Amino acid sequence: MKVIRLLLCSILIASFSCKNNAENNQDHSPEKDNPATGKVQVQGHRGDRGNLPENSIPAFLSAVEKGADVLELDVVVSQDKKIVVSHEPVMLALYMLTPDGDSIAKENEKDYNLYKMDYDSIRKFDSGSRKNRLFPDQKSQKTYKPLLSEVIDTVENYIQVNDLDEVKYNIEIKSSERNYGIFQPEPDEFVDLVMNIVVEKGIKDKVNLQSFDVHILQILNEKYPDTEVAYLVSKEGIDKNLEKLEFVPDIYSPNYKLLKSKEVVDSIKERNMVLIPWTVNEEEDINRMLELEVDGIITDYPERVLNKI
Repeated sequence: MKVIRLLLCSILIASFSCKNNAENNQDHSPEKDNPATGKVQVQGHRGDRGNLPENSIPAFLSAVEKGADVLELDVVVSQDKKIVVSHEPVMLALYMLTPDGDSIAKENEKDYNLYKMDYDSIRKFDSGSRKNRLFPDQKSQKTYKPLLSEVIDTVENYIQVNDLDEVKYNIEIKSSERNYGIFQPEPDEFVDLVMNIVVEKGIKDKVNLQSFDVHILQILNEKYPDTEVAYLVSKEGIDKNLEKLEFVPDIYSPNYKLLKSKEVVDSIKERNMVLIPWTVNEEEDINRMLELEVDGIITDYPERVLNKI
């Protein structure tokens, strides 16, 4: 009988141990994205802008190769209602070239309004050969403004073929009230066009949508309540910023310079918001954000953050 009791005890202990292991594994499952695991989430700003042309396929693949957790990117809308990956709704003089290879004068930028151009025309412009002088390490490479759908297809295929870790997408809807109907559609249509791509590509579970425009965020919360939302802010005053919304966003994403103390960080986290500042590039600033225990860091140089965590 003693042997039987010992045997039964062993079985019960093993069963309890397996249950605990299963629960522990569940807590650390792939679905638990950073920063829930405690690891700082590294977001490649416009891909890998410090090293390659921003918001381009090469920049996104480079960020994936380096091990970024998230690809941060911006979207606008073309005349034929395509979702184009671009930070501006115009052809920026700083680094864009015409299809003939000519530079664009600053005063003529708005003549190239993407919302008044079909995507076939937009794609012919060169967004990488001129090189952005603000990023001296950026490689010159002829490329173009891709569609959001193309970015997703290319990245997902690249990850599968090369057996790399999955990434998430932080998609900024570039919207401003003064641009409604001129450089972009109305917020409702803009949100629907973006979400159509997200749903079509089956990436809803690994996407968050962000914007400075509170109208965009309100619509996302009302029409797509299951979608993770990030509130981009550039001004001080957490309470004042949140008063502009009728809900508490999942993510609070301020200019990193606004995070002046641990008290500020704690006050954000106490509201159950994930804290992901932008755009942190210099070593001193990266170190300070890590000391403040932010949940994620958006950076033009993903390798600089990855080397520290």
